[in-house]
Amino acid sequence: MHLMHGAPGRRNTIDNGEYLYFCGTGYLGLQNHPRLIQASCEAARQYGMGTATSRTGYGTAPPVAEVEKKSAQFWEAEDAFYFASGYLGNQVVLSVLAKSAGVVLLDEHSHYSIIDACKSSGLPVVRFAHNDTQALQEALRANAEPGNAPLVMCDGVFATSGEIVPIREYIEVLQEYDGAMLCMDECHAYGVLGETGRGVYQQYGIALSRVNQSLSDLDPPSGTRLYSLGTLSKAFGGYGGIVAGSRSFIKEARNSSRYFSGASAPPTPVAAASAAALEIVAATPELVTHLQHNARSLRQRLRSLGLEVDDIPTPVVGLSIGDENNMRRIQQGMADDGVLIAYAREYSGLGPCGGLRIAVFATHTEADLRDLSGCLARRL
Repeated sequence: MHLMHGAPGRRNTIDNGEYLYFCGTGYLGLQNHPRLIQASCEAARQYGMGTATSRTGYGTAPPVAEVEKKSAQFWEAEDAFYFASGYLGNQVVLSVLAKSAGVVLLDEHSHYSIIDACKSSGLPVVRFAHNDTQALQEALRANAEPGNAPLVMCDGVFATSGEIVPIREYIEVLQEYDGAMLCMDECHAYGVLGETGRGVYQQYGIALSRVNQSLSDLDPPSGTRLYSLGTLSKAFGGYGGIVAGSRSFIKEARNSSRYFSGASAPPTPVAAASAAALEIVAATPELVTHLQHNARSLRQRLRSLGLEVDDIPTPVVGLSIGDENNMRRIQQGMADDGVLIAYAREYSGLGPCGGLRIAVFATHTEADLRDLSGCLARRL
């Protein structure tokens, strides 16, 4: 186990070494932002570390309520539900959707949290080939019978590859099925994609007002029903899971998932920092613009090395270069040169040899990206 001796940023101290850092998920570089730290310290002094009770009792401190208010504003929704971890988000949303779904169709590269939520739903689960619209069509034809509404579950941005789900194609395919639903885990898309960081739906011009609506909101229901969840722990620099939607849908999510009544509220200082992060991102969309610029610049530099890399604005690039030993050699060699990228042997979406993962932040400079590509070129 490695020890991180500082907040994740363009440079970081890991164990006993200082590195140019291209790992993790701190995409906007907000984890050590002075306003987040100040908000957290002030909340700790005023409210302590937590309320030590559930939200149905007296467990909602003002910073927790503020996160929900600011999240609803950010995602143009009526209300929001803030809970302890983004990992729980799929369970929160699926606890509502399972009531009207007959079968779950799951992208084979889905994150562990989606897989766990599907297993606990009690619904039959069918996997289809990664980001493959034709495979989804075939799975629907074989499993979505009349009265058996299909629910597609997938990542919006895949954690190890940075690939984006083909959202428009999925929506078009699902139009043929009554009651069809599409739910995206946007933990790696919130604060990253879209003109102002609202995620995949904004990136592809799909109105946020369509997202996370209950059946009672859809009168009459028409078209594919769209759902989303995410986290404040990655790009936003705070912590905790978030679902924003209509007032009736959020009420259902709180009641059905039981996290509102059966779990302690998120720690108050962390909530205060998360609320500050939402303010910062809402007020400075150029953060998102610069992150997307860095993402495309990184990808262009990698293509210049002869690597197959898509021209998309996500800040994660997955690379499979030879076998496990070769990728470990590359990762260790770059670390020896003071540039840290990640190698994972096992993770959702990786092949049998694992994979390299490079993450770029809004705070990285062009010189940083040049150093990264030069270091990688020497190790290929």
